[in-house]
Order: sequence, then C-alpha cells, then structure tokens
Amino acid sequence: MSISPDANGAADRVRIGKIIGAHGIKGALRIYPLTDYPERFLEMERLYIEKPGKPSRELEVKSASSHDGKRQILVTVAGVSGRDEAEALSGWFVTISPDERVGLPDGEFWIDSLIGLKVEDADGGGILGTLEGVMQTGANDVYQVRTPDGLIKLLPAIGDVVREIDIDSGVIKVSLLEGLWD
Repeated sequence: MSISPDANGAADRVRIGKIIGAHGIKGALRIYPLTDYPERFLEMERLYIEKPGKPSRELEVKSASSHDGKRQILVTVAGVSGRDEAEALSGWFVTISPDERVGLPDGEFWIDSLIGLKVEDADGGGILGTLEGVMQTGANDVYQVRTPDGLIKLLPAIGDVVREIDIDSGVIKVSLLEGLWD
C-alpha cells in the first residue's frame, strides 16, 4: 500500500487498488487490489480515483464483486456505461484517506507510519539512523536504515532485532545481532 499526493502535493491518500481495464461491454471496471483487505471493495459506496497529472474523481459504486479465479474486483459505477469509458480509466488508482484504513492488531503498523522514524540501539542508546524504506520479502520485512554517514544498512524486522516501535515518540529500538551491522 502506498501514499499518493493530493492536489496540493501533500501525501495524504492511500492507494488501495489500481484500475487495470474493463470487463465486458457494459463498462465494469477491473480493479487489482493493492491492499491486504480486498473484501473492503465489496462494501464501498464510492470510489475516489486518482491519476498523476489528472484531476481526481469520485465515482458512485452501483455493484461490486470478486472476479472468480483471479485476484481482481469487478466494479460498476454510475456514469461509466461502456467498455471504452471503462478502458479510459485504466491506470487510475483507487485511494482512501488514512483514517479509512482497516484497523490493525496491536504490534502491527502501516509501513508509511514507520518511514522516517529514528532507529536507536536499544542496548547502547545511540542513534543508528533513520528508517528510509521497508522491503517485504515474504518471510519477514527488512528495514532499510540510512545511517548518519549516508549508508543504507539492512535490519530484519524480527523480534530478536526489533525490540520496540513507538510511533508517538518517533523511535524504533533495535538490538543488533553479532555481525548484523558490520
């Protein structure tokens, strides 16, 4: 999931899907979910869509369903009644405001809320750097930390390394395993 800029260039909307084309001749949109919660599309009453360089649009949802056998959602919207109109929306992103996100269990965080946090050595207390990115590898996430001297160091986001995440304080405390930071 990523953050997209609003009309003023401020990053405040979260991309949860991408329109990838039309389905059928009546103008249904094929949406590829960019969220871990694709079922949310089935209950949406409106789609807020954006494309860089274009004014954003709000579309009223008439119906939504899962596309059997594919990881796609089919959505019909008011004002789009043919295949060509639906194809013209290909490449647009479906976005939501951050407060519309699905709630996460304790101890889980949205990636964009972690970016920019200071990474501190839990054992020595020194600042190791700033979290600049998160790679999702499948087994576990890997934090990309920019050190004060400009290098990128990688830290596995596992319990033995990440000891505490305090979003309010802007700090991630980590314990460096032997050889991890060399």
